[in-house]
Amino acid sequence: MTPASTEQKITLIRHGRSAHVHHAGWIDYDGFLRWRESYEAAGIIAGETPPSELTALVASAGILVASTIPRAIESAHLLAPGASIETTPLLREFDLVPPNLGRLRLPFFGWALVYGLRMLVRKHAHITPAEHERAREAARWLAGRAAEHGSVVAVTHATLRGEVARALEADGWRATKPRRRSAHWSAWTFTR
Repeated sequence: MTPASTEQKITLIRHGRSAHVHHAGWIDYDGFLRWRESYEAAGIIAGETPPSELTALVASAGILVASTIPRAIESAHLLAPGASIETTPLLREFDLVPPNLGRLRLPFFGWALVYGLRMLVRKHAHITPAEHERAREAARWLAGRAAEHGSVVAVTHATLRGEVARALEADGWRATKPRRRSAHWSAWTFTR
Protein backbone atom coordinates (compact mmCIF):
# COMPACT_ATOMS: atom_id res chain seq x y z
CA MET A 1 0.00 0.00 0.00
CA THR A 2 1.13 3.49 -0.77
CA PRO A 3 1.70 6.45 1.55
CA ALA A 4 -1.10 8.89 2.28
CA SER A 5 -2.00 11.52 -0.31
CA THR A 6 -3.65 14.91 0.26
CA GLU A 7 -7.07 13.72 -0.93
CA GLN A 8 -9.11 11.85 1.63
CA LYS A 9 -10.96 8.85 0.23
CA ILE A 10 -12.99 6.03 1.76
CA THR A 11 -13.99 2.98 -0.28
CA LEU A 12 -16.54 0.53 1.14
CA ILE A 13 -16.35 -2.94 -0.44
CA ARG A 14 -18.87 -5.69 0.15
CA HIS A 15 -17.14 -9.02 0.89
CA GLY A 16 -17.00 -11.99 -1.50
CA ARG A 17 -19.63 -14.73 -1.63
CA SER A 18 -20.08 -16.74 1.56
CA ALA A 19 -19.07 -20.40 1.74
CA HIS A 20 -22.19 -21.05 3.82
CA VAL A 21 -24.84 -22.87 1.83
CA HIS A 22 -28.42 -21.74 1.75
CA HIS A 23 -30.78 -23.87 3.77
CA ALA A 24 -33.01 -26.34 1.97
CA GLY A 25 -36.37 -27.19 3.46
CA TRP A 26 -38.60 -25.45 5.96
CA ILE A 27 -37.40 -23.92 9.23
CA ASP A 28 -38.97 -22.08 12.14
CA TYR A 29 -37.71 -18.87 13.75
CA ASP A 30 -35.18 -20.68 15.99
CA GLY A 31 -33.91 -22.63 12.98
CA PHE A 32 -33.42 -19.38 11.10
CA LEU A 33 -31.40 -17.96 14.01
CA ARG A 34 -29.20 -21.09 14.00
CA TRP A 35 -28.72 -20.72 10.25
CA ARG A 36 -27.75 -17.07 10.72
CA GLU A 37 -25.17 -18.00 13.38
CA SER A 38 -23.58 -20.54 11.00
CA TYR A 39 -23.60 -17.96 8.20
CA GLU A 40 -21.72 -15.46 10.37
CA ALA A 41 -19.05 -18.08 11.19
CA ALA A 42 -18.42 -19.03 7.54
CA GLY A 43 -15.67 -17.65 5.35
CA ILE A 44 -15.92 -17.13 1.60
CA ILE A 45 -16.49 -19.73 -1.06
CA ALA A 46 -13.45 -21.63 -2.34
CA GLY A 47 -12.05 -20.27 -5.58
CA GLU A 48 -13.53 -16.79 -5.09
CA THR A 49 -11.52 -14.13 -6.93
CA PRO A 50 -12.00 -10.39 -6.50
CA PRO A 51 -12.18 -8.17 -9.59
CA SER A 52 -8.74 -6.94 -10.71
CA GLU A 53 -9.82 -3.29 -10.47
CA LEU A 54 -10.43 -3.80 -6.75
CA THR A 55 -7.02 -5.34 -6.13
CA ALA A 56 -5.47 -2.34 -7.92
CA LEU A 57 -7.57 0.03 -5.79
CA VAL A 58 -6.45 -1.69 -2.58
CA ALA A 59 -2.79 -1.60 -3.70
CA SER A 60 -2.99 2.20 -3.95
CA ALA A 61 -4.81 2.69 -0.62
CA GLY A 62 -3.19 4.05 2.50
CA ILE A 63 -4.76 1.38 4.73
CA LEU A 64 -6.95 -1.73 4.41
CA VAL A 65 -9.51 -2.43 7.14
CA ALA A 66 -12.17 -5.10 7.55
CA SER A 67 -15.00 -6.31 9.69
CA THR A 68 -14.12 -9.00 12.23
CA ILE A 69 -16.43 -11.48 10.45
CA PRO A 70 -14.52 -14.30 8.64
CA ARG A 71 -15.97 -13.61 5.18
CA ALA A 72 -14.79 -9.98 5.34
CA ILE A 73 -11.31 -10.89 6.62
CA GLU A 74 -10.85 -13.60 3.96
CA SER A 75 -12.04 -11.16 1.28
CA ALA A 76 -9.50 -8.56 2.47
CA HIS A 77 -6.72 -11.17 2.27
CA LEU A 78 -7.73 -11.97 -1.32
CA LEU A 79 -7.68 -8.27 -2.18
CA ALA A 80 -4.19 -7.79 -0.71
CA PRO A 81 -2.34 -11.07 -0.09
CA GLY A 82 0.26 -10.63 2.63
CA ALA A 83 -0.81 -7.08 3.49
CA SER A 84 -1.53 -5.93 7.01
CA ILE A 85 -5.27 -5.72 7.64
CA GLU A 86 -6.76 -3.80 10.54
CA THR A 87 -10.03 -5.28 11.80
CA THR A 88 -12.79 -3.69 13.83
CA PRO A 89 -16.17 -4.87 15.11
CA LEU A 90 -17.56 -1.46 14.08
CA LEU A 91 -17.77 -2.83 10.52
CA ARG A 92 -19.65 -6.04 11.43
CA GLU A 93 -23.03 -6.62 9.81
CA PHE A 94 -26.16 -5.86 11.80
CA ASP A 95 -28.00 -8.78 13.38
CA LEU A 96 -30.79 -8.62 10.75
CA VAL A 97 -33.25 -10.71 12.73
CA PRO A 98 -36.63 -11.33 11.06
CA PRO A 99 -39.87 -10.92 13.00
CA ASN A 100 -40.47 -13.76 15.46
CA LEU A 101 -43.21 -15.89 13.92
CA GLY A 102 -42.90 -18.52 16.63
CA ARG A 103 -43.18 -22.08 15.40
CA LEU A 104 -44.36 -21.11 11.92
CA ARG A 105 -42.12 -22.91 9.44
CA LEU A 106 -41.12 -21.27 6.17
CA PRO A 107 -38.62 -22.07 3.45
CA PHE A 108 -35.45 -19.98 3.66
CA PHE A 109 -36.73 -17.75 0.85
CA GLY A 110 -39.89 -17.15 2.91
CA TRP A 111 -37.81 -15.85 5.82
CA ALA A 112 -35.90 -13.56 3.47
CA LEU A 113 -39.21 -12.30 2.05
CA VAL A 114 -40.69 -11.65 5.51
CA TYR A 115 -37.57 -9.73 6.52
CA GLY A 116 -37.51 -7.77 3.26
CA LEU A 117 -41.18 -6.83 3.55
CA ARG A 118 -40.64 -5.61 7.10
CA MET A 119 -37.72 -3.49 5.84
CA LEU A 120 -39.93 -1.90 3.18
CA VAL A 121 -42.79 -1.21 5.57
CA ARG A 122 -40.64 0.17 8.35
CA LYS A 123 -37.99 1.80 6.14
CA HIS A 124 -34.92 1.74 8.39
CA ALA A 125 -36.78 0.95 11.59
CA HIS A 126 -35.53 -2.65 11.35
CA ILE A 127 -32.19 -1.29 12.52
CA THR A 128 -32.02 -0.46 16.21
CA PRO A 129 -30.90 2.94 17.54
CA ALA A 130 -27.73 1.26 18.83
CA GLU A 131 -26.99 -0.07 15.33
CA HIS A 132 -27.57 3.39 13.81
CA GLU A 133 -25.10 4.79 16.34
CA ARG A 134 -22.58 2.06 15.51
CA ALA A 135 -22.84 2.97 11.81
CA ARG A 136 -22.22 6.64 12.66
CA GLU A 137 -19.29 5.64 14.87
CA ALA A 138 -17.90 3.47 12.05
CA ALA A 139 -18.16 6.44 9.67
CA ARG A 140 -16.30 8.68 12.13
CA TRP A 141 -13.63 5.99 12.66
CA LEU A 142 -13.16 5.57 8.89
CA ALA A 143 -12.92 9.35 8.46
CA GLY A 144 -10.19 9.38 11.11
CA ARG A 145 -8.30 6.60 9.32
CA ALA A 146 -8.62 8.52 6.03
CA ALA A 147 -7.33 11.70 7.70
CA GLU A 148 -4.31 9.75 8.91
CA HIS A 149 -3.63 7.62 5.81
CA GLY A 150 -5.17 9.61 2.94
CA SER A 151 -7.30 6.74 1.74
CA VAL A 152 -8.90 3.75 3.39
CA VAL A 153 -10.48 0.65 1.88
CA ALA A 154 -12.96 -1.09 4.18
CA VAL A 155 -14.27 -4.60 3.53
CA THR A 156 -17.67 -4.85 5.16
CA HIS A 157 -21.27 -6.03 4.68
CA ALA A 158 -24.35 -5.00 2.69
CA THR A 159 -26.73 -3.47 5.23
CA LEU A 160 -24.06 -1.94 7.47
CA ARG A 161 -22.38 -0.45 4.38
CA GLY A 162 -25.59 1.35 3.42
CA GLU A 163 -25.90 2.92 6.86
CA VAL A 164 -22.22 3.92 6.96
CA ALA A 165 -22.60 5.48 3.50
CA ARG A 166 -25.55 7.59 4.74
CA ALA A 167 -23.54 8.65 7.79
CA LEU A 168 -20.55 9.63 5.64
CA GLU A 169 -22.76 11.72 3.35
CA ALA A 170 -24.36 13.39 6.36
CA ASP A 171 -20.84 14.37 7.45
CA GLY A 172 -20.02 15.98 4.09
CA TRP A 173 -18.43 13.08 2.20
CA ARG A 174 -19.47 12.80 -1.47
CA ALA A 175 -20.01 9.58 -3.38
CA THR A 176 -17.90 9.50 -6.54
CA LYS A 177 -20.80 7.81 -8.38
CA PRO A 178 -24.33 6.68 -7.46
CA ARG A 179 -24.54 3.73 -5.06
CA ARG A 180 -26.52 1.23 -7.08
CA ARG A 181 -24.88 -2.13 -6.79
CA SER A 182 -24.91 -4.08 -3.57
CA ALA A 183 -23.52 -7.27 -5.09
CA HIS A 184 -20.56 -9.10 -3.64
CA TRP A 185 -17.29 -7.27 -4.41
CA SER A 186 -19.16 -4.05 -5.24
CA ALA A 187 -17.33 -0.88 -4.16
CA TRP A 188 -18.64 2.55 -3.15
CA THR A 189 -16.12 5.39 -2.93
CA PHE A 190 -16.48 8.67 -1.04
CA THR A 191 -14.19 11.70 -1.08
CA ARG A 192 -13.78 14.83 1.02
